[in-house]
Parts: sequence; C-alpha cells; structure tokens
Amino acid sequence: MFTLIISLAVAAIVGGLSSLKWENSSWTIINTAATFAVCWIGIGLFVRSRINKVNATIQNKMEEAQKKINRKLQIFQNRPGSNVKSVQKTLEKDQNEAILDALKTTQRIDRYFKWNFLLKKQITTMRMMFYYQMKDFKKVDELLPGCMFFDPRATAFKIARMYKRKSDGIDKFFAKKSKRLKGDNGALLYGLYSWILVKNGEPEKALELLTIARKKINHPTIIDNREKLANGKIKQFSNSGLGELWYSLNLEEPKVKQKKMRRKF
Repeated sequence: MFTLIISLAVAAIVGGLSSLKWENSSWTIINTAATFAVCWIGIGLFVRSRINKVNATIQNKMEEAQKKINRKLQIFQNRPGSNVKSVQKTLEKDQNEAILDALKTTQRIDRYFKWNFLLKKQITTMRMMFYYQMKDFKKVDELLPGCMFFDPRATAFKIARMYKRKSDGIDKFFAKKSKRLKGDNGALLYGLYSWILVKNGEPEKALELLTIARKKINHPTIIDNREKLANGKIKQFSNSGLGELWYSLNLEEPKVKQKKMRRKF
C-alpha cells in the first residue's frame, strides 16, 4: 500500500512540475509514468532485498538444525538397542525448537506488510507450514484463511485439514488447484485426494481420478495405485512411495524402519 501511495505522490509532483515546464502534454505523461515506474520498482527492490535477508537467515538456521538432527540420528542408528519412540521424541523436540526460532525470525518481516500487497499472505503461508510441521493444527486452522496456495505442499496441507475437519468443498478446491500440476508436485495432490476417496469408500472415483492423473504424471506411486484399484486390490493402496512428502501430511505414520529416517524439514 505504501509503495503505491508514495509512487503516485512522487509521480504526481513530477507530472505537475513537467506540465509547468513543457507545454507538450506528451512529455508530462512520459515523465509521470517513468517516475511512477522508477519509484515502484526501486521501493520494491529495496523491500525485497530486506525480505531476502530474513529468508536467508531462516534458511541457514533450518539447515544448521537439520545437520544437528542428522548427526544425532546417525548416532542413534549406530547405537544398538535404541528406543525408537525415545529417539523420535528427541528429534521432534530439536525440530520444534528450530521451527519456533524460525517463526520468531519471520516477525522481522511484519514491518514490510504495508509495502507489498501479497507479502502478508506469503508469510502467513510460511508460518502455517511451520506450524503444520509442529502438528499445531489449531494454529494451522487459524492461519489457513489468510494463506495463498501456489505451493503444492501448502495446498496439500489445506486439503488434509479439510479432510480431518470433514469440511465441504474438497472436490472443488482440489479441481481448481490440480489443473496445471504435473510431475512430483502433481503426484502429491493426486495421491492425497485419491487416498481420501478410498478412505471415504469411493475406490471407483479414486480409480477415475488416477486414470486422469496417469495421462500427465509418470510417478511410480500413481501408476502402482491405479493398477491396484483397477485390479480390485483396494487394501493394497498405499502412498508410501511418495516418501516424506506423504508422511509430512500427518495422515499416516510410516513404518518403524522409515520412521527412524523421518527427520527432514
């Protein structure tokens, strides 16, 4: 908002001065438009540079925390008789501490919300995803209305919460967000929605969905699940092939062997 106001104000001043100096209105229009563009771009680049610094700080903190967790995980794996649940609890504690630190760091960006129309939604989405990783679903549900869903994982988080809350409109939301998705990004959403259909006792619809997905997604999990449903092997339907992307939705727990390795931001 401030960017627009300042750009318009400066452009108006320059335009007024130009009209006094030149009788030719073309120069006035050119100077006014050029001033607005320069102000808009200049302020935008400055704000972006400040935001990028904060984002870089967050990324560095998360990477350092990940390295720390990986070192601990390696130690536990090399130690015979380690209690899986105890290890999981320790690693989750380390991860949550890192996420809370990252959430605190995002507050440095709040001051720039009035300078960029979409910035608040972008940061709200980032925070929602952090809270989802912490399994603080009450906070996730609170933030979801203010999020933007260009990122497939954020979209998957919302669909997962709609399923858990038994909300209406999952089909319409999925249809809207899955139109242009391809590759692994599409595999996550198609895998998720087909899983929901199977859980809701609609394997026929799940098969139709995966048949459509198969035309634009060449992911082994999509192919395998479609074949299983086509052959009536509904109980063998599984999204485990999607790995951490799937388990990050917290709809299913991985097997014990996978669970030991499930530490990735």
